[in-house]
Amino acid sequence: MKVQTPIILPLVLGIIVFAAFAIIAITNPDLTPEPTQFKKFSSYQELQDYVKTATESFGDYGDFFGAQIMTTAVGDMRSVAAPLAGAAESADAAKGGEDFSATNIQVEGVDEADIVKNDGKYIYAVSGNKVFIVDAYPAEGASILSEIEPEGSVQEIFINGDKLILFGQKSYYYGGIREEMTIALPPGRYYSPEMFTKVYDITDRQNPVLVRDIVMNGSYYDSRMIGDYVYIVINSPIQRDHIIIPMVYENGIAIRSPTVFPGVYYFDNPDYSYRFTTIMSINTQNDNEEPNSEIYMMGYTNNLYVSQNNIYITYQKHFSPYIFYDKIIDEVILPITPAGVSSQIDAIRNKQISDAEKMNEVTEVFANYFNSLSEPGKESLMTQMQQRMETIQREIAKELEKTIIQKISISNGEIEYKAEGKVPGSLLNQFSMDQSGSFFRVATTTGGWGWGGQTEQANNIYVLDSGMNTVGKLEDLAPGERIYSVRFIGDRVYMVTFKKIDPLFVIDLSQPTNPTVLGKLKIPGYSDYLHPYDENHIIGIGKHTVEAESEFRDFAWYQGIKMAIFDVSDVENPIEKHKIIIGDRGTDSYALQDHKAFLFSKERNLLVIPILLAEISGDKEDLPPNTYGDYVYQGAYVYDISLENGFVLKGRVTHYESDEAFKKSGYYFRGDYSIQRSLYIDNILYTLSQKIIKMNSLADISEINKLAIG
Repeated sequence: MKVQTPIILPLVLGIIVFAAFAIIAITNPDLTPEPTQFKKFSSYQELQDYVKTATESFGDYGDFFGAQIMTTAVGDMRSVAAPLAGAAESADAAKGGEDFSATNIQVEGVDEADIVKNDGKYIYAVSGNKVFIVDAYPAEGASILSEIEPEGSVQEIFINGDKLILFGQKSYYYGGIREEMTIALPPGRYYSPEMFTKVYDITDRQNPVLVRDIVMNGSYYDSRMIGDYVYIVINSPIQRDHIIIPMVYENGIAIRSPTVFPGVYYFDNPDYSYRFTTIMSINTQNDNEEPNSEIYMMGYTNNLYVSQNNIYITYQKHFSPYIFYDKIIDEVILPITPAGVSSQIDAIRNKQISDAEKMNEVTEVFANYFNSLSEPGKESLMTQMQQRMETIQREIAKELEKTIIQKISISNGEIEYKAEGKVPGSLLNQFSMDQSGSFFRVATTTGGWGWGGQTEQANNIYVLDSGMNTVGKLEDLAPGERIYSVRFIGDRVYMVTFKKIDPLFVIDLSQPTNPTVLGKLKIPGYSDYLHPYDENHIIGIGKHTVEAESEFRDFAWYQGIKMAIFDVSDVENPIEKHKIIIGDRGTDSYALQDHKAFLFSKERNLLVIPILLAEISGDKEDLPPNTYGDYVYQGAYVYDISLENGFVLKGRVTHYESDEAFKKSGYYFRGDYSIQRSLYIDNILYTLSQKIIKMNSLADISEINKLAIG
């Protein structure tokens, strides 16, 4: 191999002295400093000074870290029992249906906000920037009773008896109007996102009355409702030059005095970027009870899991590359340089200058030495450096990304910080987490970044106690693959990983200190979402795949939607009992990214999912597996599902009156008439898009009625 100096020097500068620092700093659990105890800022100046000092310790590497470590995991799956339990959604028995579906949630008794809710009589639907209240039952006489259109964009809603809780977002520019929000800012015009929570009294569904209007600067992240209390998580950016302290206003009046510095909690761990994460609780039934809130300064919230008594917030942990300056020099650079060069480097290390200046000088010395070598010498040096880097990476592979988990207790609106935990790797999403009794279980993927690109990935299960200490672990599952879906059910966890085929792992968690693989099944395709059918059967929905080979790497081509029923009664030998494939490459479903789009009732043998159908016309035999189909249909697919017969299509429901929209589509398809959600009240199926609510008989899927919204 011919090594060219102009090309290799940037590699030396970028990888050996720069990327190596970043990799070690982020990853090595034995070398990274342990977080200190939970602290609280006493003043705005203390906060400002801390942020400035902490972020400056990263020099100019913040952008590098942000680009390298941000994960882009997609998909949305669930991880607890009670497949269709909802909180605070009750029908008026005298007027509504006797049997109706609730939001498909993660934890029993912990409701999740969504774009549609129903109580067996009324449907509450978000369309655009409006909320529609619909008298939905009986379907033949369904009508729109009222509309709510607040200023800003509507995101999600809750229903709790005769109260509707609405979350929304708007942008706000200010300068001289709300400077008190910033405590201390130089004059100017600043941008701040604001999220709002509006509570409406809907005793009279035709005339909703706004009874609470709560505003906070920041961005709505997520929320949960437990009993009468809603818990909201808000993220707010922190800029070094102007730090805006989150303020809460109700009906235009600040909850606290703007001259009083609020309690801002933090963890003494320098990072290149911070966010304020605010947890706010609101009593939905008592309008006189003030909102309660706590502000935490931490990394950007990646995922959220909420049990009935705790909120778990996770984020990635980063460290300054300078922290491990000496280790990189000692283990990578000095062993491959002659004594004269080594002495120059040691002299630089002993100088009373900044770490950044030291690194720049060491880099210059090393580059001069490199340039003095012959071409074979350069090749030999690079080979040695690569070997040493690979050795370091093998030592730290399990810690390539570090996830911090903050445990915060919640009870009747009270919010109290409890403990911090940390696990190697990154989480796919909220469904990678679960609380069982006093134990917290989490599934992670480690690996990804390394010398010249990606390193081998592996997957892990960790069990933490009530103090968030790791007490059990199962590591290195499915090397070379990553997690696509996880489902915790009682003392078991079902985990799907994927690269070319879909291994479904069945893992025993009955002994928290000793997680054990009970069995696994390898089949083509993968599952993005796992849902319990019963204690011995799991429903999986994802994509069918076709294996492919490449001179660069092995992979598989995604094809149509695949649904399967897995029999796990013999835990050592799980089997795929039934499967069905819908459409060709390009076929998609909202249910792959959002579990709330998945409607299932075992008692009714009912499964409904929205499908965007792509099909390849003509003969497919000679077409390559990466050929996309054309979009031809979007709507709800209604299945009769049973262990005996698997998936039997009863019918389809669409809100499109013609195929013109599909003929005009290109590589992507998005339309206001695409069905996003479905629900049932008694024997009526309701499907919702941004423009229509349609009602069909569950007996034969015949259309009964429809309403235009939006």
